[in-house]
Amino acid sequence: MILHFLRHAKTNQVSPSGRDFDRELLPRGYEQLREFRAFLGQKGHAIDHIYCSSAKRTRQTLDEIADLFPTATISFHDELYLASASELLSFITAKNSTKTFLLIGHNDGLSELASYLSDSDVHLKTCGYVQLSFPFNHSGFISASTGVVVETM
Repeated sequence: MILHFLRHAKTNQVSPSGRDFDRELLPRGYEQLREFRAFLGQKGHAIDHIYCSSAKRTRQTLDEIADLFPTATISFHDELYLASASELLSFITAKNSTKTFLLIGHNDGLSELASYLSDSDVHLKTCGYVQLSFPFNHSGFISASTGVVVETM
């Protein structure tokens, strides 16, 4: 099984509404996403499903890369907004999926989960990406130290 994690791109520190949930991408974030597109576009990864936090910055991140995965189904989830590593792991295992998927979310949860799953030190900067491979084909089996980091950006 393969999982892909992507942290949202660089954002404003404050939103016009004052709510963290509404923070938008900065021009630097869009530049990061152009770099990510170039990186990932060369790889040709097949993604079956994209699970995305419903926050504005993660939606904007997805908008810039969605065309790289034309056959992927996309869903937005409030529970992914600022989710902890344990909340993210529960989300993933509850999917009981054999599909390859991309999770677009936030730190510190994404970095902590990638580190926990791979037993390595993973720190995703804004627009940071990691691909993890697991020795089984079902997300319900994913647990501590069962994954291997395949590539990062």
